[in-house]
Amino acid sequence: MIMDKEKLFIEFLKECDAKEQICGAGNHNSNILLVGNEHYSETPIDDWRYYLKSNYDYCAKTKSWSNFNKSKTWLYYQKLIDAAIPNRLKPTVRGERNFEEDAFTTELNSEAKPSSRVKGKEEREELRKRIESRLKLFKQSDFIKSFPVVVLACGSYLTNSVEKGITQINDTFGVEFDEQLNREGVPIGWHKSENGKLWFTTHHSKDKHKLVIHTWQFSLRCTKREDREWLINEMASVIRDHLDHLKNLD
Repeated sequence: MIMDKEKLFIEFLKECDAKEQICGAGNHNSNILLVGNEHYSETPIDDWRYYLKSNYDYCAKTKSWSNFNKSKTWLYYQKLIDAAIPNRLKPTVRGERNFEEDAFTTELNSEAKPSSRVKGKEEREELRKRIESRLKLFKQSDFIKSFPVVVLACGSYLTNSVEKGITQINDTFGVEFDEQLNREGVPIGWHKSENGKLWFTTHHSKDKHKLVIHTWQFSLRCTKREDREWLINEMASVIRDHLDHLKNLD
């Protein structure tokens, strides 16, 4: 399995290179794919090809994923993976981020930006085209398909609405929203905090082998401790249950 995924990852690197898109970082042999909005860059990147090559080299050569990235997104990724995989080797140094030992991270928008805010129709249209291109790559990539758990922390960058006729999550990852109703008459795929400020949705493939979670970009919405704890714990519980389900199928 690992050797097969190694080959799939090499192919993904080639696919990203051909389309001049970023690859990502982390353990490509893991079970969890984390997808954010975009890489952060305070200033425009002058040499995009050099930036991409640096990312490809890092992905291909790095075997230990530990850093001290201080971003909120990385902090919440760390907390999510720690909660989702209770027996993992957690950081022993304050501020260390080692969640990529058990996850692979990438971005929905391949272009680095200082903010996820979009200004004006022209920028919005450019972003839409980049996301469409990225989703096409994801859909075609056997490497992306190989992850049994995908967390799309992309918020409004994605639309998955049957009513609107736009089902980007379903179409890209081969899943469907969990629409079965619970006792309260609410779809089991709709998860919302008591104060209504945070939410996430769950989607499964028909054979129940793949779980896709869609939620807000962490650094934009996880502002209060109680909100963050609810989101992290609820999502982690869903991920644990799914991974346990897969173990029972082996």
